[in-house]
Amino acid sequence: MNFASRTLSSSLLILALVACGDSGSNPLTATATVTATDPGPTSETSPQTTTGDDTTTGDDTTTGTPDDPTTSSTSMGVDACDSCGENASCRGDTCVCDEGFEGDGQTCTDLDECAGKNDCAVDATCTNTPGGYDCACNEGYKGNGFTCTDIDECNEDLDMCSANASCTNQDGGYKCACDEGFSGDGFVCNGSKQFGESCVAGEECASGVCLAGGFNMCTVPCTQNVANDCGAQGVTGLCVQTAADQYVCAGDLTFGADKDDEVLQAGDKVTRLFQSKTDADLFLVNIAIAGDYLVTATPDPDDDIQLDFYQADASEFGTVNMFGIGQAESAVVTTQPGVFFIVARNIGASNGGYTIEVVKQ
Repeated sequence: MNFASRTLSSSLLILALVACGDSGSNPLTATATVTATDPGPTSETSPQTTTGDDTTTGDDTTTGTPDDPTTSSTSMGVDACDSCGENASCRGDTCVCDEGFEGDGQTCTDLDECAGKNDCAVDATCTNTPGGYDCACNEGYKGNGFTCTDIDECNEDLDMCSANASCTNQDGGYKCACDEGFSGDGFVCNGSKQFGESCVAGEECASGVCLAGGFNMCTVPCTQNVANDCGAQGVTGLCVQTAADQYVCAGDLTFGADKDDEVLQAGDKVTRLFQSKTDADLFLVNIAIAGDYLVTATPDPDDDIQLDFYQADASEFGTVNMFGIGQAESAVVTTQPGVFFIVARNIGASNGGYTIEVVKQ
């Protein structure tokens, strides 16, 4: 019984150069004025300019120094357009904001064309950008944003309608309507077949789910968090996994109406009660570690019990009914991580309690 799963200071220095002749001759005074760069005073007296017999300080000979407030900016070489702000240009002696911006030329802010007049098409969306804007056709339309035309999704095979629906083009979109004999929103259209009926595609089933393979039946989704979720939904079978996150009910197994079904793990032991002479309880065994597991069911002294084992795909792989009334039935199941199912059946002439446990070997 085997089961297999799964981050310069500037100063004007005047130097007096005096040329003297012989004694008694008239003094001839030669004056030269030199402007020099002086890092600071070198004597306690200020430099002087000598002209003839008069001596005056050098300070009186300079006018229009850079610190003179009467000096104009133009004479200093200052461009009137130097004050233009970012996103502005100089036109003549005036600062003007660039296209797409507004302000006094010293300060320019972005103009939101989308909030006012723009050239986007009626069926387009305007997106403001620094100094401009972009246009993009809305969904269902095509073009450059300044001109947009409707897309015929139906004729261009761009619709998402169900295979069992008809497509009708509309301005900027389309609509889907299920064909006769199918129901849904046009994107999903299901047939009328009910649970258990034969199918080859989900569209045939009212549930939209068809279990292909060995069952070929319309079915419904389920969860393995509940041992008998199929029964809880009013259908038959075992909850099996068919895809990574898809579980459906498979088969036609039926169990008792009582709440005795249970999810078991290794080490669990529970007591249950057969409600009738033909009662059957379902146990979903969830195994975390591969290995051998001993399953033992012990009935009351006057009951007879049978254990049926089913794999994760709902196929049966063994039955244990070796002993008679009051006798425990057991089996060792070798399995990979995953699930398998056990059905405990009352096959005796009376009803009563029993225990069932799963022990890793």
